[in-house]
Amino acid sequence: MSSALDEFRAQREAVIEVRDRLSELTELLRSVREQTTKLAEDDGLCRLLREEQTWLARAEKLIRGGQYARSRELERFWPGVWRRWVIAMSIAFATAFAGGVGYVWAEAPYRSEISSLRARVDALDFIAQRFMAMSPAERDQFDRLIKPRDLPRH
Repeated sequence: MSSALDEFRAQREAVIEVRDRLSELTELLRSVREQTTKLAEDDGLCRLLREEQTWLARAEKLIRGGQYARSRELERFWPGVWRRWVIAMSIAFATAFAGGVGYVWAEAPYRSEISSLRARVDALDFIAQRFMAMSPAERDQFDRLIKPRDLPRH
């Protein structure tokens, strides 16, 4: 029987110990609840939280505005680049065309002179070939024709 009694006493001590621990825990929870209630009711903390909430809302608005501005900038970037390139290429082509036209215009007198000189050289070549192929009798006749005659004087 003594062992049953010892066991009963041990269980009773364990129950008392558990009850003491539970009461300590209850006190701790009560003090935590009181502290959280005091924190929740603290005007300074509530004001600080409201200010932070306002600041966060402003920051979100600023970020959204920046994102909108960036998207608008990207929308306007490529058309501007294309317009600049089209203008630059148009100017380059116009300059090249004007240079070509100016070259043709400036070259025209020289081209006509060269063609005239070629015709004269061809004629002179023909004459020189003919002159080289002349017989002595033809040459004498040629010299008589080329020699200046005495012109009558007035």
